[in-house]
Amino acid sequence: MNKYVPLALIAALFASGSAVAHARLLQSSPAPNAQLLAAPRNLILTFSEAAQLAVLRIAASGKQIAVVLDHNAKASSIVTVALPALQPGNYLVEWSALAADDGHITHGQFEFSLLAPPQNTN
Repeated sequence: MNKYVPLALIAALFASGSAVAHARLLQSSPAPNAQLLAAPRNLILTFSEAAQLAVLRIAASGKQIAVVLDHNAKASSIVTVALPALQPGNYLVEWSALAADDGHITHGQFEFSLLAPPQNTN
């Protein structure tokens, strides 16, 4: 019966989810595919667990937008990054995050658009 004890422990770890936990992106602001009328001041990423951003790239029409990423920031489930003044256009956000509890890296990408303000016809 002793040979089954390690198997039971491994099964319990997988059932609890702790052995396969990753910091999944739950939501973001701006949201994926958002069409904004006003430029966001911050990018907010909400993860399923505490994480630290390893990489954050934002591009518009293939051109990288400079953002400051604090690599010394404490891991958190909500990460806020200040954005520079954005011009109307389509933006691609690419990120990689390091889960605080197990060190697994997850990554993803999404897009959002900043619409040009409507023209006055007066």
